[in-house]
Amino acid sequence: MGLIGFTKTLAREGAKYNIKSTAIAPIAASAMTETIMPPELLKNLSPEYVAPFVLTLCHPDAPDASGKVFEVGAGFVAELRWERSDGAIFKTDASFTPSAVKQRWNEVIDFSKPYYPAAVTDVDSVGKLEAARKLPSNPQASPEVRFDGQTVIITGAGAGLGRAYALMYGKLGANVVVNDVSEKGANAVVEEVVKAGGKAAAAICSAEDGDKIVAVALEKFGGVHVLIANAGILRDKSFQSMTKAEWDIVLAVHLRGTYKCAKAVWPIFQKQKYGRIVTTCSQVGIYGNFGQANVSVFWSRVFG
Repeated sequence: MGLIGFTKTLAREGAKYNIKSTAIAPIAASAMTETIMPPELLKNLSPEYVAPFVLTLCHPDAPDASGKVFEVGAGFVAELRWERSDGAIFKTDASFTPSAVKQRWNEVIDFSKPYYPAAVTDVDSVGKLEAARKLPSNPQASPEVRFDGQTVIITGAGAGLGRAYALMYGKLGANVVVNDVSEKGANAVVEEVVKAGGKAAAAICSAEDGDKIVAVALEKFGGVHVLIANAGILRDKSFQSMTKAEWDIVLAVHLRGTYKCAKAVWPIFQKQKYGRIVTTCSQVGIYGNFGQANVSVFWSRVFG
């Protein structure tokens, strides 16, 4: 997924220079596939059956496949594209709660009327906001979605999205571990959660210090049940101008930070036979975007 976002970004930035970039997902006989596939299947998965498509793309007179993704193998070639459900629009007032989302979950995942976005801008955000304003208060699922007795780690929670998560989890009964590199930001959010009647503790360090963050959760609350891997930074720069440092720091926070935190909670989740992980993917990681080649790679993460 990171390579797809990276490829799409290169395609956007290279367009005016006649630089084209395409992603392929090939299947071919190799030392790896030989360990999992039977010989009768492998004989039809010769690498030679992938090569014609790749060479076609690279010719000066090739069809325009820039920014696209293709599955290739055994003489079969097909383009992939994103499909978005029609989704659900919620009233953005105090009734927009986890219980409201649960109540309308079937609408969120309904693909009976899909559409096919190709860019971040392929959504009528203003129109949806106007529609939301005209709606009545959101209906709520019963029983209410709550997190009493559960401990939640939120990385990058000293401001923005992370702060919003922390406040809502605290309101709904969770013990909240507020992680941030900013001591001022983390402590301020902890104070907000506590003042609102919740329980919270600060873990002031980089998201890369996953073990340290989990240690705070165990020391203060005796366990951990949820990880929200939210921490992220921006170092926007065109691919031509981007420095190694601007590439590496995004990798460190977004990718390594997420890995380190997931690695730290994983044995706990395994032992208790329960865990929830939400990681964060920018739309740039889906569609690519000019000036964000580093973000397109390292914001392409999974939800589990």
